[in-house]
Amino acid sequence: MAEFKFSCPQCGQKILCDTGYARSQINCPSCRQPIVVPPPKAAAAPVGRAFRIKSPKSSKLRNILIATSCAVVLAAGVVAVLHYGIGDSTRIVWKNWPALDGDKSQWNFSNGIISGHSAASESTLASPRKYGDVTFSATLHTGNREATLAIRLQDKENGYFIVFAPDGTPILGNRGYIALIKKSSGVSTRLDTYTKKTMASIGQTAKIKVVAHGPLIEVWVNGTKLLHARDSTFATGNIGIRIYGDPNHPCDATFSKVTFK
Repeated sequence: MAEFKFSCPQCGQKILCDTGYARSQINCPSCRQPIVVPPPKAAAAPVGRAFRIKSPKSSKLRNILIATSCAVVLAAGVVAVLHYGIGDSTRIVWKNWPALDGDKSQWNFSNGIISGHSAASESTLASPRKYGDVTFSATLHTGNREATLAIRLQDKENGYFIVFAPDGTPILGNRGYIALIKKSSGVSTRLDTYTKKTMASIGQTAKIKVVAHGPLIEVWVNGTKLLHARDSTFATGNIGIRIYGDPNHPCDATFSKVTFK
């Protein structure tokens, strides 16, 4: 059968499938939400890699599995294959990331968006495996306090944190900042901070990418490199997302388009 591409209307994941699935209901291989496959003429053709949805009877499926490094997901009676090209191991934060501290119930997953709420100190979701050199990115939003990416975590008291605390939040007013922080034995040290007046133009949403290569750590915000530092305290560790709030100033934050490689 011929194939066509479309994007999941819930999370935007690119999907490649046979025309035979048109108007059928499947579960998105990424966000697991039920979706109806659009007819080929109504489907946009997304650019880049995509989940491939094929009939389990396809004679080509075995060759795909042999020739390509991939992850197989069973969804609504079909086989979804996530292809990883050479040099590209971008992955998605799955629901099985454990809570490094705080309570897993403080987090919610819906339509490709991870939402967190805390009114009692920190809560961190951390990857099961450790990374050294890594590129970790997400679109962060908070309406009342902060949202944080973390890399090279040893535990909740040790690692690097990229804190997004925008202008206009109740606790900060017009003193928002983006900071690269090292936490060692529970003691926090700011390695670099961005607090210029243009911070207000970022608003309360920011696309943040952190690139760690050896001792060099760089932080990009909305496509512009704003922070960098060299520190060799932690060479490897878990990556994660964090929220921090207290009874007087709770924290609500969302993390979307979370990827790492």
